[in-house]
Amino acid sequence: MPVFPSSKRATQICCALLFFASSGASIAAGFECPEIGKGEVRISPVQAKVFTEGNSADLANEITSLIVSLKSQRPGIDYSSILNAAMAAYCPVIADAKNLSAQEKSSRIWKFEAVLRERLASLISSGGDSSILAQVDISPKVYEALRDKAASLGQTPSKYMAALLDKAASDAGQ
Repeated sequence: MPVFPSSKRATQICCALLFFASSGASIAAGFECPEIGKGEVRISPVQAKVFTEGNSADLANEITSLIVSLKSQRPGIDYSSILNAAMAAYCPVIADAKNLSAQEKSSRIWKFEAVLRERLASLISSGGDSSILAQVDISPKVYEALRDKAASLGQTPSKYMAALLDKAASDAGQ
């Protein structure tokens, strides 16, 4: 079983966020995102919106989507490289989020890293194979279609899926 990688850079980012949050300084103005892994993952505008406005389930699903994407693009990629690439992609999205306070940005970075590590640990324990993105059994392509449709309706993916399931349950009960 692989040893879980340490994330020295992620810790440095989080400490910097805490410093800026406590000093009242603007995060985006003095925020330094990691260079390690930069450019390996591209975040779409829809994903950026989910990262800044979505709930915990949406965040977990997007993180799993990032992991699956990286693993399919780079077979054999190690978990440390996945962690670095995901943090390097996520960091600027949060740093540039105008709708989040310094404290919220700090919280989002900590939460992202925690969920990322949990998802990576889940992959390790399952033998490294994951083709399911959401908390329900749907494929990555189905989740991405649902996410895009939700965005076109101004909803988060989990709210849109919940509405679909509520309607299906209501229709089934007739």
